[in-house]
Amino acid sequence: MKLRRLTALMLVFLLAASACSETPAASDGENTAAAPAAEIAAEETAPEEDADTRNSIPDELPERDLDGYKFRMLTRDRNDFVNDIGLELEQTGEVVDDAIISRNLTVSERFNVEFAANYFVNGQAMPLNSVMSGDDEFDLMLGQIIEVTKNATKGYYLDWYEQLPYVNLEKPWYIGNAAEALSVNNHAYIMIGEFDLDVLRFTYGMFYNKDMSDEYSLENIYSVVQEGRWTYDYLHDLAGTIYMDINGDGQKDEGDILAISGDPYSAVVTYQYAFNNPLVGLDTDGLPSLIFNREKAYDIVVRLNALYHETQGGYTSGWGTGSTAWSSGNLLVYTGLFQSAMSYRELEFDFGIIPYPKYDEAQDRYYTMSDGAHGGMMVPVTVPNAENVSIIVEALNAETYKQVVPAYYETSLKTKAARDEESSAMFDLLMESRVFDFGYMYNDALGGLAFTIQEMVSTNSTNTESAYAAKIKGAEKKFSMVVEDYLALDTANP
Repeated sequence: MKLRRLTALMLVFLLAASACSETPAASDGENTAAAPAAEIAAEETAPEEDADTRNSIPDELPERDLDGYKFRMLTRDRNDFVNDIGLELEQTGEVVDDAIISRNLTVSERFNVEFAANYFVNGQAMPLNSVMSGDDEFDLMLGQIIEVTKNATKGYYLDWYEQLPYVNLEKPWYIGNAAEALSVNNHAYIMIGEFDLDVLRFTYGMFYNKDMSDEYSLENIYSVVQEGRWTYDYLHDLAGTIYMDINGDGQKDEGDILAISGDPYSAVVTYQYAFNNPLVGLDTDGLPSLIFNREKAYDIVVRLNALYHETQGGYTSGWGTGSTAWSSGNLLVYTGLFQSAMSYRELEFDFGIIPYPKYDEAQDRYYTMSDGAHGGMMVPVTVPNAENVSIIVEALNAETYKQVVPAYYETSLKTKAARDEESSAMFDLLMESRVFDFGYMYNDALGGLAFTIQEMVSTNSTNTESAYAAKIKGAEKKFSMVVEDYLALDTANP
């Protein structure tokens, strides 16, 4: 692993150099005893505040001089993850990068700390040798959420509720229902916060071609969304009427005009949450419990197979599906990540962003998820002073919420990428709609149950009940073992 460092002195120099320059700023079967994670989020999520409101929220941290302590982080070695940490960024006038630098400087100067980072190869397991051997090497570790949960109950990490005294999980920089979704009996060893910018970047939504909508004289889809009429049936009707074999090969493919397309993997798993059928919720004792409705899960697969495989204008086939049709201006609705908007700025046609549809109009609201590639934060048990580490972890999450998210969200996306004020409102709606599911993040403990939906849709299979039945007994057993391991660890670390 390569060691890359940025001291507070270097940050001061960068900011001072920028201030002296004239570089212009750049404009980037149900369990009724349990509460679904989606419903919890609906009760607790508030609208996006503006930057002034964010800055007015106190972090309630003590003023403490940590005497130049080197706060050491570990994350994945890929440009986006490295830049989210920002220790190698230079002040250029690019608003997001500058905000990341400013965040680091704010925390560094306030507490007199220096930041350093190591990086491990993206896609490989997080190295834990130092923690397992009791060596003090890192203060904060960040890794892919669906991978790091495998080690959550092995005693490698501190409890975010009990052992990090200055962490306040009720603050808005711990996103939506994430704390509840990662907790067992009010203990959690992994957490999701705004410092993990990839949670924002990897949020799923739908992009739609406004020019194509006008050509087909469709009603304003923004209005359909705002009125609560953006449902599966509405999308299915569009897919049943919008199609043209413009390449003349007699086969439905990306050379044609299509209504809805995207990959049949995570972009399809998102429908499970958009249709409010999470795998896990909290029971009356505050413990995670399997609550997903298998009958509804079957119906969701039937609907999605009908949408993508049986309608004229629905199409999916594998990774990257829809990209060609979308960039060619021949696709009405395209599933994708929040961050993708930045790469669409050069498209010749006008586009907007909307949420995934609801299951039906009776559903209370829109929901979405962040892709499982996003990160989770862990504080290893080997840190020399958990109190001081908790101060820096809390400050980094708070300042990301206050400085970086507004820069990324308001300026880079809503100003540079969004084509109109209504699109900006839809970006807000997406952020409010994110939900997290213990069952998705702990998919290995459920025997792959979370990804059954993509297995069915990618192969156009409706043998869903058999697929779930083959997994459910093993999933229930493994899941109960995870909960028991949590409770045992909680007892060992009261």
